[in-house]
Parts: sequence; structure tokens; C-alpha cells
Amino acid sequence: MELRGWGVLAIQKEKGVTFKCEEDLIAAADVYAANNEMDRSKVIRLALKRFLNVSPVEKKRSAKK
Repeated sequence: MELRGWGVLAIQKEKGVTFKCEEDLIAAADVYAANNEMDRSKVIRLALKRFLNVSPVEKKRSAKK
């Protein structure tokens, strides 16, 4: 899955996810959503995409001797 080309992610089927989060983060997401005419799910998707694009998790390679 390519993380840099968001178009690739946008055409994939969506799957529901449930997770736990602090109430203040949910409230902040709701405020952002209301101010930007989007729903909470879109805010969370956008935040996750931005986080993964900026901070990719890379496998660490062991040094060859």
C-alpha cells in the first residue's frame, strides 16, 4: 500500500474501525469537523493519513558484518 499517493488509499474500500480515545481529543475532532464542514470520521482519516505520511514506521535493518 502506498502512503504518499493518497489517491491510492482513497479508492480502496472503507472498513469500520472502533478504538478508544481521550474525550478531549474527540471533542477537538468534533470542533474541527464542524468548523471545516466534515464529519468526525473524515477528520480522523485525514489526521491518520497526515501522521503516516510524515512519520512512517520503517523496519530497522540489522547491520551486516
